[in-house]
Amino acid sequence: MKQLYIVFVRRVIIPAAACFFILSGPSLLAQEQADKAEVSDEELYDMSLEELLHAKITTASKSEETVRDAPAVVSVVTAREIESYGAANLAEVLDRVAGLYMMGSYVLTNNMPVIRGETNAHWSTKVLVLIDGRPYRDSYLGGNQVEIFNVYPLNVVERVEVIRGPGSVLYGTNAFTGVINVILKKSTENNFQTTTRYGSFNTRQTAISAGVKHKHLVVDASINFYSTDGWKFTARDENAIIRSKRNPVYDSIINPPRTIYLDRTGLGAVVSSSYKGFTLNTFYGHTRLQSMPNAAQWFVPVGGGVNATPITFEVYTSKLFADVGYSKDVTPYYATSINVTFNRTSFDIARADFKNKPVITVSNDILTEWSNNLKLHKKLKAIVGLVMNSQRGNALDKTKNADGTAFSNNREFVNPDGYYFVPDWNETWYSGYAQLAYSPFNFLKIVAGAQANKVTGVDLKYSPRIAAIIQTKRGLGGKLLYGSAFRSATPGGEKAIDVPGVIRGNPNLLPEVINTSEVQFFLVKKKFEASVNYFYSDQSNQIVRTSAADPSNEIPNTPQFVNRGNQNSHGIEAETKFYISSRWSGLASFASQTTENDLGYKDYSGTPLYMGKLGVNYKNIRGLQVSVFNSYYSKGGNIRAKFSSENVPNNFSGRPVDANPKVKAFNYLTANVQLSLREFLEKSNMPDITLFCYGINLLDQKIYYPEFARRNINSYPGRSGFNIHTGVTMKM
Repeated sequence: MKQLYIVFVRRVIIPAAACFFILSGPSLLAQEQADKAEVSDEELYDMSLEELLHAKITTASKSEETVRDAPAVVSVVTAREIESYGAANLAEVLDRVAGLYMMGSYVLTNNMPVIRGETNAHWSTKVLVLIDGRPYRDSYLGGNQVEIFNVYPLNVVERVEVIRGPGSVLYGTNAFTGVINVILKKSTENNFQTTTRYGSFNTRQTAISAGVKHKHLVVDASINFYSTDGWKFTARDENAIIRSKRNPVYDSIINPPRTIYLDRTGLGAVVSSSYKGFTLNTFYGHTRLQSMPNAAQWFVPVGGGVNATPITFEVYTSKLFADVGYSKDVTPYYATSINVTFNRTSFDIARADFKNKPVITVSNDILTEWSNNLKLHKKLKAIVGLVMNSQRGNALDKTKNADGTAFSNNREFVNPDGYYFVPDWNETWYSGYAQLAYSPFNFLKIVAGAQANKVTGVDLKYSPRIAAIIQTKRGLGGKLLYGSAFRSATPGGEKAIDVPGVIRGNPNLLPEVINTSEVQFFLVKKKFEASVNYFYSDQSNQIVRTSAADPSNEIPNTPQFVNRGNQNSHGIEAETKFYISSRWSGLASFASQTTENDLGYKDYSGTPLYMGKLGVNYKNIRGLQVSVFNSYYSKGGNIRAKFSSENVPNNFSGRPVDANPKVKAFNYLTANVQLSLREFLEKSNMPDITLFCYGINLLDQKIYYPEFARRNINSYPGRSGFNIHTGVTMKM
């Protein structure tokens, strides 16, 4: 414990403190005016920590309760924190949450929120994302979330609620190790806001939002444009290193690293409205980004040579989310609601030198849910619901003929009758859930619930939850939690995909299951809150890809999806938020976890074994605000890549090398400086205009992610180096 404390101080606190005082020093020296005009917390902050501690959340139980009253481990990021610490997208916001690490793959960047070290694919299948409580997922591979993490407009976000731990009891598949719920603002008056920024790598972003309220009708809308020339991505691919048998002294490195620029364009648009009991919530997101090919092997022009610039691949993703709902308080003791949620996902990977997009995957999913809240007694509440989830789609490769053979001249033209590497899928899943919350005493709350799920081709499965929550008048409390969660194989990719020689689906896959026990202690004071919790999880029926040489493959040399292996994990998480004074506030967290599967592989995903995070915010009465946030991520486990110096074959007597630099620990330091012109000039009648300067990776750390998907190379570049953005926000 002493060693962890030293690491936390040296790696997290010192860099953050140094950056903070460098940025805020001039304002601290010029504080005499502020000292003469001391203001109260209420005048400087719209919502004090005390109010935040009693603010209501909805994710844990689908009804309002406080964080400390919820039967789950919950973190909340408020709109004020998003604005104070700065962010260009939701991925940067989530990266500051306790116990959460934003990753990606060499194909999809910022697509992977990792909670408790669990990840094994390009797709985010273990953490469920909700928009205002409604599921945002797809039935192809379950977790194409590029749009919401990269182009969702932040200026319409009221708060983000994050559950660490299982959530399938109320939300079904994918709520495996966590749930992220993006809660939207609801305008109480007419308003308008615009933010424009420009920064490194020729990055440009403009977001415009407006809210209208007329009697019972409320409409909020926002649009976000984003483009960047991209940072320099340099890496060796899977073909770069060959084990030399003729010369057993050295490996043969036949290709040097190659470089592309990860340029990206994106558009995100949100429209939400309510009228009496009716609600409509929509989001459309589209991104286009450069990437490494999906086989992690560079494509090089014919005759280009070892130093030739590779042919880049472009990833196109589009998502349309729409939810229509109606809710009504029938009596003081009974409320009911019904929601119909539509998710349409389009996904394509194409060579940039092809004139047409040749590979199209489309899924269309409709989820209908009827939910009922009952107050059976002043100390007993219940929620009961039924869900029907209809999933359809297909995947078409227009570079091939219908029989899978190559289509001639596919660089210029596409075959509209191409090869369906995922034939039409059409499945309907059913589930029902119930939960009781009983408070026999003022200091004790007991929660018990379960969900029954019927997935096509799988017997009826159950996911239980039980919780005991204790709170005292002095602010001390604790939680004992147990919950089960599941993730069913997707009817598109994992059950039905068929790419000869590459991957084959399996219609007989069973759901992955995780059982988690947790204990949490917390302390709540007027200007301070802190919590620490321990978790232990046991996972079974993992859905994995076999290797090409696996003897169980139905088709020789073609990997396939199978249920194989069990895994257990455990760890500690702690976080705190505090107000030092009316001008100073901060937050900090620490998380660690370790995993081991039934083969004895430890920390096989390669994600950080522990992380420490610290943010400090200062604001004076003249409109100057300085916020610094530092995250320290330790080195992760060994992914046992084929070409890793940490995994040497027994029959190899030469010198092992890595394809790319090793994954190392790093500090990710950001800072945001804002100046409100209205407060600075003391002109209360002028428009609310704020200038800001936002710096990312200020220590210019070289950051690499483990290549956990194919595991044939050890790493690839994960994040850009030092970059900075400046901009202006205007509110009316």
